[in-house]
Amino acid sequence: MTIGQAAAMDNINICYILDAFLFIYGLVLTVLYCRLKLQQDRWKNQGSGKKEAAEGVYEGLSHQTQDTYESIQLKSAKA
Repeated sequence: MTIGQAAAMDNINICYILDAFLFIYGLVLTVLYCRLKLQQDRWKNQGSGKKEAAEGVYEGLSHQTQDTYESIQLKSAKA
């Protein structure tokens, strides 16, 4: 085994260590993110109380008071 091959073996071991570190780091961040989303959902449910099923989907919508197709009143241009 030459010196170049020994140096290459050290680089491979470092890559495995870095890959393991990044994998564990990704897992930890994913768990923390999921935990945060679950806590936010719980806070929303506790603060708002129970809503009716129909109210949740159509909340903020109101009935239309004017006709969409309103006729245009033309004034005569005689002056």
